[in-house]
Amino acid sequence: MESTPQSPAPAPRRRRFRLSRWQVVIAAVITAVIPGIVAFVLATDDGGGGEPPGASPSCSFPAVQLSAPDKAGSTFQTTAKLNCPPPKGTKYYLVAQLDNFGDPGTEHTVYCPRDPIAQGQEKRTYTTTRDIQESKLHSKRALYYLKVTTDQEQELLANLQDDCAFELPAGVETVSNSVTVERAWE
Repeated sequence: MESTPQSPAPAPRRRRFRLSRWQVVIAAVITAVIPGIVAFVLATDDGGGGEPPGASPSCSFPAVQLSAPDKAGSTFQTTAKLNCPPPKGTKYYLVAQLDNFGDPGTEHTVYCPRDPIAQGQEKRTYTTTRDIQESKLHSKRALYYLKVTTDQEQELLANLQDDCAFELPAGVETVSNSVTVERAWE
């Protein structure tokens, strides 16, 4: 008897995997959203160690928004909007920086700290009248807020001669914009 070659057995039928429209939509949403969630978590994760000392995670520059007129007479007003109170162990000081201060030939820069803002003060707007009656006509001053630690504050205050210092402590940080005011009239 002759054997007839047998044809191979038909391959088992593959079942097509079909997804419903809703399953496709859900998969697309998951694919689009998960990377965003992971990126957000990684961006806000501090490694589990809490905030670094002095960090203020919800605040960005400027911590204090300062405004004042460009030109003034013998007095003017400053407005300081406190956006972020100072972190624990620090204070903010308004500094009036006067360049070319002193008699001709002895001019130098002085830094006059004013109006400390301590930790725990509420976010609000502070308006203060400044007296520059003793300043020379056309003299200018740059105004800005600095953040100082307790040690930097002690050094700053110890170096005051009258109400100003000839230099700032090392490492102080500017936490506001700077405005320049000129004494333009009497």
